[in-house]
Amino acid sequence: MEATMNGGNGRQVLGLAKWVARFVVLLVVLGFPSVCRCGPLQKGINAGDLLFMPPWELRSRFAEFRDVGVKWLRVEFDWNRIQPDNQDTYNIQQHDRIIALAREFNISVLGLIYFCPAWANGGHKPPAYPPADPSAFGGFAAYLATRYASAGVRHWEIWNEPNLGGSWAPAPSPPQYVTLLKAAYEAIKNVDGGATVVLGGLAQPNNTGTTMRAAEFLDALYRNGGRPFFDAVGNHPYTSPSPPDRADGNSWQQMESSEGLRGIMARYQDQAKFIWVTEYGAPTDGEANTVISETAQVQLLKSAFGLASEKSNFGPIFWYNFRDWCPKGKTDPDCYYGLLRFDNSRKPSYAAFIDLH
Repeated sequence: MEATMNGGNGRQVLGLAKWVARFVVLLVVLGFPSVCRCGPLQKGINAGDLLFMPPWELRSRFAEFRDVGVKWLRVEFDWNRIQPDNQDTYNIQQHDRIIALAREFNISVLGLIYFCPAWANGGHKPPAYPPADPSAFGGFAAYLATRYASAGVRHWEIWNEPNLGGSWAPAPSPPQYVTLLKAAYEAIKNVDGGATVVLGGLAQPNNTGTTMRAAEFLDALYRNGGRPFFDAVGNHPYTSPSPPDRADGNSWQQMESSEGLRGIMARYQDQAKFIWVTEYGAPTDGEANTVISETAQVQLLKSAFGLASEKSNFGPIFWYNFRDWCPKGKTDPDCYYGLLRFDNSRKPSYAAFIDLH
């Protein structure tokens, strides 16, 4: 009797095990409903100075990226610099070197495609005026996707801070941007159907004659039919001098609020898309109310990556910037966002970045 009962129980256990195995396979196929980020942080970096480095220095910098744990690199593909004179010639050799090294050092690339040469913008002063014919921008995007897909570059951000007149001249235009976004999205997907297209990272201004609040700009993109033409939302939720975890209504808090980007996305049933923070950081010198101490920069960095680690719907976070642009003594705070000072000495945030896991 005991043996019979044990045999029956064994069959029941075996049946249950098979059912569990099938359920696990189904979850793998459909995707687990994640409630936390269980893998390592996707640590990204902005490093625009790579475009101006000689080959020997480039290799040294990529070795340093590897040593500090950089997993993602945002690389600028400025159309005005790559094709300044006409549509037939390309200044692309430095980008080729950067992409080759990124692949060698196993660093993923987000390609930022932005700006426009005078020959394509209707004769305006470059680079911030958008193209007169968006299909020309689409052609440039297709060229880049074709050139670099085999090297593993399959993530593309379309324009930078298009809600600022300084980046989209003379003033932001959601309908125009949607037209450009559609042209780039379709051109890239035609080349690489599995590519990820990220909405141009949004700045955090108030509404003026030449700027639009990030949430209002995103809402206008949806109202103008933009939803099908991006796979993720790019954002630049700078908060300095406030840390992002302080509940004071700063840009990071607004991003997550019901009236901010998350709320806008949910309003259009698009909340499944990730937000990619393609720029975040703080200056440690210069003259502005955003300047903080090097010690405070450490806390801001830890706070931002810590907040992101608690979310399942964030893409990579790209710290701005790896190295200061200028030696000490300049008034422009944009010079001083680096983990490294201009002389390559390390700020305290350099070690903090290494310790992020």
